[in-house]
Amino acid sequence: MDNGAIIFIVVVVALFAFFMFKDKGKQVNVKTSASKPVESAPVKKVPSAAELKKLTKNQLIDLAERENLKVKKSGSKASVISEIRDQMK
Repeated sequence: MDNGAIIFIVVVVALFAFFMFKDKGKQVNVKTSASKPVESAPVKKVPSAAELKKLTKNQLIDLAERENLKVKKSGSKASVISEIRDQMK
């Protein structure tokens, strides 16, 4: 090989390396904020009507008090169940 070919190869490799490292420096901080997982609030499961029907009326009222729901204590068991489900949605 003659000197011209060697110089040409060295220049091409140098340009290639220059552009590769130039682009790599810009990509370092691209996704720093998106790489952290977003924590969401825990999702409360709304009990089904069948699950609530297994409880007594007093247990339903206790559940409503624990969940800070307002239900009529004088209402029927079915109305207490529907009020709980409506407010937990």
